[in-house]
Amino acid sequence: MKAMWKYKYHAPPPTLRVFYHGEPVAELEQFRQGYIFRYLPRFRELSLSPFPGLPPGKGDVPFEQLPAFFQERLPDMRRPEIQELIRTLGIQKDNQLELLAQLGAHTITDPFELRLAAGV
Repeated sequence: MKAMWKYKYHAPPPTLRVFYHGEPVAELEQFRQGYIFRYLPRFRELSLSPFPGLPPGKGDVPFEQLPAFFQERLPDMRRPEIQELIRTLGIQKDNQLELLAQLGAHTITDPFELRLAAGV
């Protein structure tokens, strides 16, 4: 899919990694045209259940919008305390990967952690 978009980065594209008990199991890359999601080999090795709407075994899966699994982890941006936290942390409201890494990294409902890849 990356080749189809024919977009070249001078630096690697912004990437959000999904960790399970400290091990990277999936990643989401952001491009100008959208997102590419992929499960890493460790996901299959650990026999984890696929994320809703993100089927395993299809390789790179392109999305024009942020996949639902990740959208659900974004906080309600209308809440004043969230708006204040965004200002305090210096996060741009349109940078969804950074919002996820800073504000949606952990949830009570699943054991997965989201982190921006090093150098991003």
